[in-house]
Amino acid sequence: MRPDRVARIWADNMPAETAKSEYKPGEYIAKRYEVKKVLGKGGMGMVYLVLDHKSGETIALKTIRPEYTTSGAALHRFGREVRTIRKLNHPGIVRIRDAFRCDRLVFYTMDYVKGWSLRDIIRERSRLGLGSTTRILALVADALQHAHQFTIHRDLSPENVMVLADGSIRLLDFGLAKLTDTEPAFTRIGVTLGKHPYLSPEQLISAADVDHRTDIYALGVMFYEMLTGQLPEDDKTITGVVPTLPESCDIFYEKATAKSPDARFATAGEFRKALLGLYRAVRPESAPASQVPVGRPVTGPPAAPVREPKSFWERLKALFRWRAPGKVRGND
Repeated sequence: MRPDRVARIWADNMPAETAKSEYKPGEYIAKRYEVKKVLGKGGMGMVYLVLDHKSGETIALKTIRPEYTTSGAALHRFGREVRTIRKLNHPGIVRIRDAFRCDRLVFYTMDYVKGWSLRDIIRERSRLGLGSTTRILALVADALQHAHQFTIHRDLSPENVMVLADGSIRLLDFGLAKLTDTEPAFTRIGVTLGKHPYLSPEQLISAADVDHRTDIYALGVMFYEMLTGQLPEDDKTITGVVPTLPESCDIFYEKATAKSPDARFATAGEFRKALLGLYRAVRPESAPASQVPVGRPVTGPPAAPVREPKSFWERLKALFRWRAPGKVRGND
């Protein structure tokens, strides 16, 4: 289906249905999508693993919270954002399929990604080494560089980054946070439900008046958290928490999270280049930035530092092999 037709989907061939706060396994959404299990609950709604009885595919479906569906302006913005997101064509971004409205029920469907959220990984390991952090954030920044040609994420956090068993990543919920800035009431809802530590100073003032550099700020916060296992505090530097890391990590973090957007890295590509440069300075034997693949699993350096007790990616694969199926996370 062409992106310019998404707006028409709202009223086409969809049976009327009363919105529910939550669906149980075995129930149907829009008389087409059979709920298999709940994958997660986010600020905008519930996420389900469903079987599409029209296509026969297993996909993810996210319902939109009722408070976002009472405003015609918000719904118009949502339809426009879905059209924009469907233009994104990058292996590091989860593909949005369609958007639907059935009376008060509003939802969209997307590819199902079987993996671990970056949040799960941080909880599992407490903190990551510089090599693993560089590997993941370089891929995230590459996906952002592509997406920023069309939209801004504005809700970037470890919850919205999925890591697959092969080491590749997928970004979730791209651009859909824009639904919250249509009018003041929605902006307040967005700030309340959003992930406050990752919001840039300008986004805390107005979600509507930000550009792509708000995502750079979130990347910087994630850099700090991945290396230290904790969120930033004003009086704690990265090296203050982990003394074995180089001071260049503190300098990099300060630039990425500068209060003024003009003082941050100008683009996600610049962030990525600086991050790889930081890693090469610490690990001179690592490959130059031009040799690090983008948009697909990284098979060469920067790899997990040899001082780490076990290869991060081998351990991740082992977790997928041996962990009970019910523990493997999908889209959050």
